[in-house]
Amino acid sequence: MMTYEEALGFIHGATRVGARDGFARMERMLEILGNPHHKLKFIHVAGTNGKGSTATMTANILTRAGYRTGLFISPYVVDFRERIQLDGRLIPKEELAAAVEALQPAFAQVKAEIAECTEFETVTLIALWWYARQGCDYVVLEAGIGGRSDKTNVIPAPAVAVLTSISFDHTHILGNTLAAIADNKSGIIKPGCRAAVYCDLPAEALEVVQKRCAEVGVTPNIPNMDRLEILHLGAEGSDIRYKGQAYHVPLIGRHQIFNTLTVLAVCEELRAQGAVLPYETVRDAIADTRFVGRCEVLRTDPLCIIDGAHNIDGARALGRVIDEVMADRRVTLVMGMLADKDYRESITLLAGRADRFIAVTPDSYRSLPAAEAAAVAKTVCGDVTVVEKPAEGALYALRTAAPDEVIIACGSLYMIGEVKQALLGEEFPLDDK
Repeated sequence: MMTYEEALGFIHGATRVGARDGFARMERMLEILGNPHHKLKFIHVAGTNGKGSTATMTANILTRAGYRTGLFISPYVVDFRERIQLDGRLIPKEELAAAVEALQPAFAQVKAEIAECTEFETVTLIALWWYARQGCDYVVLEAGIGGRSDKTNVIPAPAVAVLTSISFDHTHILGNTLAAIADNKSGIIKPGCRAAVYCDLPAEALEVVQKRCAEVGVTPNIPNMDRLEILHLGAEGSDIRYKGQAYHVPLIGRHQIFNTLTVLAVCEELRAQGAVLPYETVRDAIADTRFVGRCEVLRTDPLCIIDGAHNIDGARALGRVIDEVMADRRVTLVMGMLADKDYRESITLLAGRADRFIAVTPDSYRSLPAAEAAAVAKTVCGDVTVVEKPAEGALYALRTAAPDEVIIACGSLYMIGEVKQALLGEEFPLDDK
């Protein structure tokens, strides 16, 4: 019997070469496995930011409504199994190991016939096979990069194609205009599906999305901002009224309100297909949603938040949270970025709102050295410190914080899990020893 550690070794040992060269490997693998993806109904989620929050809320609603619901997201923050969930629970370690063991011969066959599956393809294929065996009613499937060319787009037309916010990221793959990026992401919208679209897309992106919908005969459900009332916006979440119905959104920030509207549009489209999703069920599921690493509150004395603001759109969203929710607090940022992101603009935008800036280096071969992050931050912030390791930077911030201070650890998702464990005291001591 394969162990869980051996299964992770197999997955992480898969190649990363060939990520953009089509669907041949995945299609052949799925054919060998009996096309499990044809037995599933999908809510397919693509976009630049907000995919994980939107997908998690949607999955929570379906689970609470009694549907057997898979949730596929990436990347993970603390536990790899966050990527493959069923009814709000991580895939059991023994089941992941059994799945990898069962699929190894098929992976070997595809490697011999065509080429080795990439790591992302491997994880996606394992999830699709496992969800089919679990008899899922719905699978909420988060795309990786892009949409049309993303390997999750091997699925047939989904029940609902969902587009979250669209902004600049992965421009070397998706293009350097919003129109090009929107064109790729809207490729998940196919004839026969329904579509729910983020309410605050840039005009250039929205035009492309609407054109795609017209081409495939789909009417997009775009939430009506005129029907939205924001009753309260705070560090404990937001209270809103939309189309006359009240909701509490525990995820922090105006952008999470907009993500919630997207989820409500998904619910409307699912109801139109016969899904039973009562208002009370939707309301309670949204109120119970927690999402790791997205403006997640870890402690309250002092207030400690982690957020994976790893690109400029995420930085802008976090900047709005600081402006709207933290305006009366002293703010300390613990920030680490990847060098292949638009780190200068992101760091400048956030450091300019901070009283203290602690630069760290994420654990990735693509990381931006902390000293370089600090050099950028010093142009807009007068109190900048370099602490190389993310966990140590977070603990330094915690030890030196005033009671009314807010500590926000942000940037690359490669550091968020380590920081979370440190701030919760799960792995690192909170004293000076």
